[in-house]
Amino acid sequence: MTHTLHRMGTYEELKEDFIVLVMSARGFNDKGAAPKLAEALKIINKYNPVNTGDMTQGSMYRAGFRIKPVEKLLEGVHDRSIFHGVFTDIETVKKVIDDLKAADLGMSVVISGLYDEVKKITRPHTVNISLGIWGKTELLPKYEEVLKICTMCGHQFVSRHLVMKLAQDVKRGRITAEEAAEVMAACCSCGIFNPVRAVKLVKQLIQKI
Repeated sequence: MTHTLHRMGTYEELKEDFIVLVMSARGFNDKGAAPKLAEALKIINKYNPVNTGDMTQGSMYRAGFRIKPVEKLLEGVHDRSIFHGVFTDIETVKKVIDDLKAADLGMSVVISGLYDEVKKITRPHTVNISLGIWGKTELLPKYEEVLKICTMCGHQFVSRHLVMKLAQDVKRGRITAEEAAEVMAACCSCGIFNPVRAVKLVKQLIQKI
């Protein structure tokens, strides 16, 4: 899965941005996978991710999911659910991975984050590396903070225009940076958007606009 791969940021910023993904493999072990995926979701949420969700259902910031989001996601779990958890430190990710290993669910597990950090806690058998952005880079957003925020949603559901509008609202005192981050997180249907990091980036952005 590469939708979590292209997050932009400095090394220090990305040390606070990790995603754990769990899914079945179509045609291999997807039939009857729902109970195993449900257990994986419980393990992920045992460690209080800053965002969690299912690519097929939505995230904890989806309307109707904010109250008891894990229970809502478990109600809709099925054999093809793809669960995510977003964490802000590698130590917590290690605890999640250790528990998933111990559970031996037989599901595919993907960690997205800085390779130098991830390799400290596991020995991956496959590595995907982003090569950056090519092409007409002059069309990219003017402010790097906008690009950093938008790339936290791998399907590009967080519009740069929305980010700028919300940043303006924060600057004018209409909403807080935390409220802006929640609006952005609600746009990301997979649940891989990092609202904690978004708050910091919004606060940096409003100093420039």
